[in-house]
Parts: sequence; C-alpha cells; structure tokens
Amino acid sequence: MNPAISKIDPQKLKGRDARLYLEWKDLDALCEKRKRESANPFKPSLSYIIRRKTPTGLPTEYEILYRCKSIIGVEGEEKPRKPIFGDLHKMSVVLPNNYPSADGNPIFTFVSDIWHPNIRYSGSFKGHVCLTIKEMGVLASIKDLVLRVERYLKYQMYHAQNTYPYPEDQGVAEWVREEGEPNGWVKFAQDKPEPPAPKPTEPSDEPQAPKKRSLSI
Repeated sequence: MNPAISKIDPQKLKGRDARLYLEWKDLDALCEKRKRESANPFKPSLSYIIRRKTPTGLPTEYEILYRCKSIIGVEGEEKPRKPIFGDLHKMSVVLPNNYPSADGNPIFTFVSDIWHPNIRYSGSFKGHVCLTIKEMGVLASIKDLVLRVERYLKYQMYHAQNTYPYPEDQGVAEWVREEGEPNGWVKFAQDKPEPPAPKPTEPSDEPQAPKKRSLSI
C-alpha cells in the first residue's frame, strides 16, 4: 500500500472525501497487485501517478499508465491501412469538484495517441474516452473504469457500429468495420487463448535404471 494512504484515518472522512479515499485505496491495491505479478516490477502492466490532490491529501487527478499492446494509429492513406502498434499509453483521470454525482462524472482523456472507436483520435476533444456508462461517477468505481479502458486498448471491448450510443470517433469506427475487422487487425496476439498445460507423463512399465547418487565433498 502507498504509505500516504495509511497516514489517513478513514474514520474522519465524510462525503466526497470518503469516496476519494476509497477510490484511491482500491486503485492502489489493483496497481500493487499488477506490480507483484509483473516480470519487471518497475514496468507493471498498470500503474498510476497522482497529479493533483485536495488540501487533505486526497487525489483528484491521476495519470494512468498502461503497458500493453494497442493500436496508436494507421499507416498511410491508401486502403487497407495497416495498424501501428505501441506498448505504453498514458491517460488522465480528473475528478471534478462535484464528483461523485450524476453531473460530476470523472473525465478520462488519453494524453498519448490511441486508435479506438470509443476514444477521440483528433480534434479539439482529442483523447476523450467515451465509457458509455450512464451516471458512471455514481455507479462505477475508478478502478472498474480503468479496467474497462484497458479492455478498450486490447480491443476486447469496442463499439464501432453507427448505432446508439454511437462511436466517439467515426473515422476510427469506419476503419474498424471496413479494414480492421475484415483483416483481423483488431485481434492481438495477447488475446489468443493460452496454450494448454502439458499433460503429465504416464508412468512407464519398463524398469528404470537406478539413479546415480551424488557424492558430497
């Protein structure tokens, strides 16, 4: 656990502060778990940086770092355009002053390029993430939303059809429908099922030579 979390007494927190504390604690636990599971603890698949806090030390703005294979753009202009992949992706999470409420949803924005139909690729709202969850600031935790975006990055979840709730980026959605899906480009290697574990070898009926004993020196 982040030492700063343990210095805060949750019994003294009320209202918004209590929610901010709980969100921080849950997100931190998730990232600590990923760190323990990572082959390189300095580069876990999921981590965070606190960018802004309240006067009481509770985070109101995070930077989330995802380390996974995802599409960050496409090559050229002639169709079909092959995807360009990246492995490190950064997203800002801002919790407004009226969070959590139906009008105070958290704002998720990628600060690095992401090519996904539910994330704005260009324009004045570049990087904006559409999570397609009503009242998500009330009904969903930050941890769950961060995990949902991770599924976006891996193309395990996306909405590219021109139907409600409609894609955030129509150009990317068109690429997914007409180029990405037909060519299998939205299926990544890490999404393939893991190979089955090797079957245990059956004992042989043939007599085996006795094992040589090692001599201690």
